[in-house]
Amino acid sequence: MSIALLRIALPAATEILFLSAAMVCVHRAQKNKIYPAFWQLLTFLVASDSIYLLDAVGDGLHLITGPHAYSVYFYTYWVSFGITAILILRVLHEMFRHAVRSIPGVQKLGEPIFFWAISISVILAFASGITPRTSGITLLLAAAQVLMRSQSVLALCMVTFLAFASRTLGVSFRSRIFGITFGFGMMAVGDLVYTAVFTYHSSLASAANMGQEGVYLGAIALWAGYFLQPEPARRLVTMPVTSPLMRWNDIAQTLGNPAGQIAVSYPPTFMTDVFDLVENVMGPAGQPQRVANPSSPIAS
Repeated sequence: MSIALLRIALPAATEILFLSAAMVCVHRAQKNKIYPAFWQLLTFLVASDSIYLLDAVGDGLHLITGPHAYSVYFYTYWVSFGITAILILRVLHEMFRHAVRSIPGVQKLGEPIFFWAISISVILAFASGITPRTSGITLLLAAAQVLMRSQSVLALCMVTFLAFASRTLGVSFRSRIFGITFGFGMMAVGDLVYTAVFTYHSSLASAANMGQEGVYLGAIALWAGYFLQPEPARRLVTMPVTSPLMRWNDIAQTLGNPAGQIAVSYPPTFMTDVFDLVENVMGPAGQPQRVANPSSPIAS
């Protein structure tokens, strides 16, 4: 196997190992159904890395020709690149919903905000790639890159949101919600730094590429660690009635999310007093009459 193929096969095999370990930890914690979008992302990443590995091994063993191996790698990379960006957006939305589940009004209001943010990111991704000299494949590649940068910025915003609002939302830094989001934040920083220096260092063996791979594996290892250890119990959300977050929640409830209901009880003698007052006022025949000294406490 050539050096170039080894540089593709070795990272792919390492990623499969790390991702498989993370999936085992998630499954042992019985959180694959609690975080379905995150589980789907891990499964898709393992599948795409497996294709890279099989392609490199097939080329090394001369089972397929070099041009065919490059075509498989090229199209698999860019298709999985775009799909991964979309899946990460779904996971970030999932983490947001779990983070604000204690505040149902804000959770309900945040769903359309995420929808429009993702829609605008997709539109900008395609619009930014349109130039007079852009062909079909170049447009798709440019759109995938911008979409990935959009989710990187969204991941950093999500990490910042959880870092400042964790106490209010009852989400601990040891929570898996924070751990998953922080892992995407690490990837986002690595992708943004790699994009900034990609023009000057585009080789697979460059320091930028190796650094990005190290950050990627570190994020996966962080996920495995968060799911391997017990998660602390979530704190109750307590806030003053004058809190801006409480007012936002009330506004969201008014805009469409039904408000909670409470049970109101009366003292046992309340209805008896009401019946006595009506009986004294209406009389035994149901006719109104003047009452000089009603005995009911309500009339006093």
